[in-house]
Amino acid sequence: MDILFAPGSKKKTIELKQETVKDLGLSDIIDNITESEKERNIVRDIMSKIPVDLSDIRYRQEIMKDFLENDGLTKDFTEAIWQIKTLKDYGSNRMLLSHNDNSLYVLLEYLRELSVYVNVLEEMSKCLENNTIASEGLKLLRDRILETVSDKEFDEAKEDINRMLNDLSGVNGAIVGVNFTPDLDVEQVSVVEFVPYKIRSKYKFAEVAATLGLILNSSQASNQGGRAGGPGGVVKVADPLLVTMTPQIEKHLKRHFTRIKSTMSKYIKLDATFITEIYEALTFYLAMTRFAKRLEAEGLEICIPKLSEDEKRIFALKDLYNVRLFFAGEKNIVKNNLTFSSKENLFILTGPNRGGKTIIEQAVGIISIMASSGAFVTASECTGRPFNNILTHFPIDENLTINYGRLGEEAVRIKDIVKESDSGTLILFNETYSTTSAVDGLYLSKDLLKILKEIGAAVIFNTHIHDVARSIEEMNEWPGDSSFVSLVMEIKDNVNTFRVKRSAPESKSYAQNIAEKYGITYEQMKEERISEVEKTEIQ
Repeated sequence: MDILFAPGSKKKTIELKQETVKDLGLSDIIDNITESEKERNIVRDIMSKIPVDLSDIRYRQEIMKDFLENDGLTKDFTEAIWQIKTLKDYGSNRMLLSHNDNSLYVLLEYLRELSVYVNVLEEMSKCLENNTIASEGLKLLRDRILETVSDKEFDEAKEDINRMLNDLSGVNGAIVGVNFTPDLDVEQVSVVEFVPYKIRSKYKFAEVAATLGLILNSSQASNQGGRAGGPGGVVKVADPLLVTMTPQIEKHLKRHFTRIKSTMSKYIKLDATFITEIYEALTFYLAMTRFAKRLEAEGLEICIPKLSEDEKRIFALKDLYNVRLFFAGEKNIVKNNLTFSSKENLFILTGPNRGGKTIIEQAVGIISIMASSGAFVTASECTGRPFNNILTHFPIDENLTINYGRLGEEAVRIKDIVKESDSGTLILFNETYSTTSAVDGLYLSKDLLKILKEIGAAVIFNTHIHDVARSIEEMNEWPGDSSFVSLVMEIKDNVNTFRVKRSAPESKSYAQNIAEKYGITYEQMKEERISEVEKTEIQ
């Protein structure tokens, strides 16, 4: 049973590169979605593998809608998923039984597994019948579960399990008959009688010793070869009575529970894998649903993308925002609009330092990943088709450029990006070639953008090299169907609005932007110097 891929799917995916995951801050987002490390790993694994077929994305979307629109469904599955996890952890002891393993432990574990199996199927059956579902995936799951619980063998298993559990629940202690030698060594364990109450010794020392762990049980004694010793220097004594009586107790238990194996053997063919194999997908849907409710509770808009297989290759976003701002506690999150199409999918983005260029780049990348994974997105509207792959080139730690230098490192990464790109790829560049001279940076940027225009990839090129944007008229003459568009982060009254607009780049030079970024304009350096002098005088 699969609730991530549509029936008949080839299950093809494209895995995001680690650089993309890091540059977009995807791991930070997932860390804020759930507190459970296991859930984080599951969500990260699913979100970082983009389905190739649009039918698989639609299949997931329908299931996501069922959870988002039905609080009862989410609540019931949240209560059931821990049992699915328990069932998954139990695994299957059927192979052991088929090899004539008479271990009482194996039999009892299998009994517990069957008990959980029965309970979880009944709970999920009620959940799917009592809640309105529209998705193909959950309908298929419902039909499979109903078919199983309606089977005569399922009812028989339920009755047998309940009867055996009731029988076993009455056993709380055992009375043991022991024969001793004249030296009070254990000679023989001859009588074992199980009773429905706990046995207490009339000698307090025995209970205290057992509580403090001064007497080893039989399995510990066996593991330690009957030798004294224990962790932390505490001396433990291997109790000869326990060692001697254990085989007798196990033998008696096997006689007492011989019906367990004969009963369990009837259910060897019961298959719980169709339930356990949905655990990861169900974890993903529930985690994303909880996340969506958190955003809505704070008044932030979300939506399920309206997907379409369009020759114009449109991916249009209205009121998009970067969810990382929400995690950072930002109260006034600015929304933006952006549309990619086969005619306009190459954007040169300029603007002031700290004006929001990186924020909007990350937002577009994150939204495309969420849309591809079948989840909701952080926008009021999303239409078209998300990208098949997302590649990024953000500034790298200087310590990692020791072998090539900064420019050499950029060249290696850019060459790989071009090789992996196609018309379904989104590429996000953040200040690429910014450490070269303005002349060199312009030359290298234009060569890069020229090949990407021919390939047909979608691009946001965030740069301080304003002459790149000023060259758009020339660049639009290059081969390729799409056109370049100049985008600028808006400034009003010398204040950053964090809104993106279609416009030619501002008049500030590349050098001035770089100087402002690193705080080396005349005004910045003078202000910092005055501040340092004032601090010194105060001290």
